[in-house]
Amino acid sequence: MKNFLIAIIIALTLAYCLGDVANSWWGVNIVFDDEILSPFESVLTVAALGVLFVIIGFIIAVSLIGALIIGLGAAAIALLAMGVGAFWPILLVAAAIYVLCKDNSNHAVS
Repeated sequence: MKNFLIAIIIALTLAYCLGDVANSWWGVNIVFDDEILSPFESVLTVAALGVLFVIIGFIIAVSLIGALIIGLGAAAIALLAMGVGAFWPILLVAAAIYVLCKDNSNHAVS
């Protein structure tokens, strides 16, 4: 918990300092409702937008990968069903030959 609080304090300090540097060096200001946001609020706004874009990107990536996996699985099942449907007589004859030719007797070792 102590490390978490230290990390929050460091993040807030860096956010304020970076906002102040961006404001003083480059004149970066975010205007919201005809008011210029403070450097701290500007950096927090940009950070919140960054987090939002990361979440949207994650959702898109996961949904694309999920759709790809489902599509490949459906294609594999379709190919298996088509193969069994096309070759069922051969599979039936092979199973009958296996059942008829297998050795059911147990030989006792003397």
